[in-house]
Amino acid sequence: MEKPNHLFKTFTFCFALCLLLICILSTIGIVSCSSKNKEPDLPDYTGFINDYSGKIDKEWLEKTEQFVRSVEEETSCEIAVAVIKSLKGVSVEQYAIALFDKWGIGKKEKDNGVLLIVALEDRELRIEVGYGLEGTITDLEAKGIIDNVITPRFKEENYDIGIYNGVIAITNEIYKEQGKTQLDYQGIVSAPSKGNSSGTGTNEKIIIAIVILANFLPWFIIGLVFGISFLKRYIKEHKCPRCHKIKLIIKRNVLIKPTYTSFGRLEEIKLCKYCGYNEESTKTIFPLQRYKSGGGSSSGSSSSFGSSGSHSSSSGGGFGGGSSGGGGSSGRW
Repeated sequence: MEKPNHLFKTFTFCFALCLLLICILSTIGIVSCSSKNKEPDLPDYTGFINDYSGKIDKEWLEKTEQFVRSVEEETSCEIAVAVIKSLKGVSVEQYAIALFDKWGIGKKEKDNGVLLIVALEDRELRIEVGYGLEGTITDLEAKGIIDNVITPRFKEENYDIGIYNGVIAITNEIYKEQGKTQLDYQGIVSAPSKGNSSGTGTNEKIIIAIVILANFLPWFIIGLVFGISFLKRYIKEHKCPRCHKIKLIIKRNVLIKPTYTSFGRLEEIKLCKYCGYNEESTKTIFPLQRYKSGGGSSSGSSSSFGSSGSHSSSSGGGFGGGSSGGGGSSGRW
């Protein structure tokens, strides 16, 4: 009779241990979620290009500022950059939307703004796109700019050129839509790696390859699953209901802007580049959420780029009062 009693005690102990572990993990999850959902502390802008980290070379800041200013004068589109030290527990998506709407990037009547936010300590970044440019810079194209243009330079800790080339890539998408000439990237091309002259054996190379594969294969599979899911969603959204080709362009225009107390209205236009299919519809926009600001002006349309007047735009200084469309993409390096 003692053996069943011993098994029962062991089972009870293990069960209690599992419950304790679940409680600990749940507490950690709640704390993590609460920290991610807290309101961000937002800085004020001094120009199109804003470095709050002190890591970006002044010459590159001025060069990028002048370039973005010329793009705004030529196309009326406003490209903003914010380089911060840390997100301080806030998700990069939440921070980007809040900062975009606080600054009012883009012209108010067009919502043609783009924000590139970089958090150096968190090693996260995001391209946030205004309503008026969501058909020009899709989520997939924003992801391509991050993965293929910006993060390769960031991995080399070459943040100056990474940001500059990212702005060039964003501009090229705008230029492509407007039929303008594409711009060349600038930067340092990494030298090709030389062969190992120390005579590493074939067996050692195989072992190293197996170890690397064993470590990265699970992450590759996870990435592949998420990639397939994203691709399916993109195909579903951009598949023409008439010709069934992935040629659907989606453009969204804000008819009525939402406020903190009322809903807004959004006009969505779908146009197939292949068969000419056209569909127009209106959608509801949820009311805005309130965020704490870091002081200064509460709207980009009422403030200006510095008291010295070093920057002036066609809107009379400062951003034009545009809104985020919620589109874009995030990444890490």
